[in-house]
Amino acid sequence: MMGLFKLFRLRRLAALVFLALAYGAVSVVYYSLPWEFRRPVNDYAPWIDQPLRKSGYRILGLWDGLGWSGSDCRVPLERSFANGPAYGGLPSQGFKLFGRLTVLENQGFTVGYSEKMCNPLWASYRVFDVPSLETGPRPSSFKADARTQAKVKHDDYTNSGYDRGHMAPNFAIATRYGAEGQNETFLMSNIIPQTPHVNRTIWKDLEMVVAKRYGRYFKEVWVVTGPVFREPVGRLGSGVAIPAAYYKIMADEDAGALRVMAFLVESDCPPYTRPRMRLVSVDRIEELTGLDFFPELPKEVQVSIESRTAGRLWPWLVPGARYHLFGETR
Repeated sequence: MMGLFKLFRLRRLAALVFLALAYGAVSVVYYSLPWEFRRPVNDYAPWIDQPLRKSGYRILGLWDGLGWSGSDCRVPLERSFANGPAYGGLPSQGFKLFGRLTVLENQGFTVGYSEKMCNPLWASYRVFDVPSLETGPRPSSFKADARTQAKVKHDDYTNSGYDRGHMAPNFAIATRYGAEGQNETFLMSNIIPQTPHVNRTIWKDLEMVVAKRYGRYFKEVWVVTGPVFREPVGRLGSGVAIPAAYYKIMADEDAGALRVMAFLVESDCPPYTRPRMRLVSVDRIEELTGLDFFPELPKEVQVSIESRTAGRLWPWLVPGARYHLFGETR
């Protein structure tokens, strides 16, 4: 009798494993279908589309995070450029001007703010290893920044259809710089209008992988992020310019070399798009924004690192295992 009971349990377990694997396979296949095919399902049968799409996104996202295919965008360095408020120097304006930038220094990040666009054109911050990822309570509202002339308010975004999108993220700054740094991320000088489906999926996931994995396992990572505008530039009723896309550039020094990843996410990017599918070159972002990134790097290093596109996300599995087992940062 006991043998039959054990056999039944094993068969039940095997059936559950099979169903889980089958559901995972179906999710990946469905997710991999062209958006043009999936969009009608999303519109008319969201109860089918959303669970499958989310599962496929998570499974393929975990695969991408292993970094088992593709290569890093990497160049040797003669010395370190990891100093100051931004890696390789603050971004500088080129020929595509959106009014004069005001540099605003905060506890854990620096912002280049455009009064004309009522947006930060870039925000730069550094994430590093900390003993705990605990944070205090999230502030309940955003505040106008008295250092700006625009003085954009919390209510300027209300009922606009756009999220108040952090550039320097709340979680990463709060866990590294405490309550003061967290409160400063809720200044409106750190906020852009961001489409909800981007802000709450791919953008949030990028922020979290930097805060929870890269910034811990790789010792420190530098990030610069901001909006991309295209003519004609739309505006909220309050006058705040609406970006057409968003960029994020990550820099990491490893064994005497610099590696870089750059992402460009359009505002109408399909929901649950894999970050790996939005890798671009730094040159592409410079072309779209008119900004010059890493201006203090030697010219030959800039040309080499900015002209190429990373072929994978940075692998975190082995560094993560070393970190949790032996307390080592790479």
